[in-house]
Formats: sequence, structure tokens, C-alpha cells
Amino acid sequence: MNIEFTARHFHAPDNLRMYTENEVQRLKRYFKRIIQCQVILSHENNQYTTEINLSIPKRRINVKETTDNATKSIDGAVSKMAGRISKFKEKRNGI
Repeated sequence: MNIEFTARHFHAPDNLRMYTENEVQRLKRYFKRIIQCQVILSHENNQYTTEINLSIPKRRINVKETTDNATKSIDGAVSKMAGRISKFKEKRNGI
């Protein structure tokens, strides 16, 4: 999986980048054929917004989470994405 990380309106420290990449790698447990993952972390008005755009064969899945803490925002977005992947797999398999 190719992970692309972008920080908007602030400089993200290396430990935050590593944390984000480790959390996003967990998504491979839910779906093995992830092609690319784009993570956009932005900081405005004391709010952190994490946007994850996931490319899988024939589909793109997007989620967005906003909180007052960067790690909570990342965790929330990854949890939402895991739910969306599970829902996609259920629809695809006709369950």
C-alpha cells in the first residue's frame, strides 16, 4: 500500500507522521487489496481534521474526522474507515 501524507497549515513532527502511517497500516487487516492511501491532516482554529482517501480496485472511499487533538482525529478517521471498508465488503459479498 502506498501511503501519501500531507500536513496543511502546520508542520507535522516526524512522530505524528509515523503514528499516522502505523494506524493506517491497520486497515490492511480489513481489506488486503488497498492500492493507495492519502492522509491529509490540517489544523485550523484549534481543530485538527484528518481526511483519509483510500483507493481500492474500482472504488474510492473517503472519510473525515475533526477533533481538538491530532491523535484523536487520526484514530477516529481510521475507525470510520474500518467501518466503511466492512460495509463495502458486506455489499460486495451480498451479505
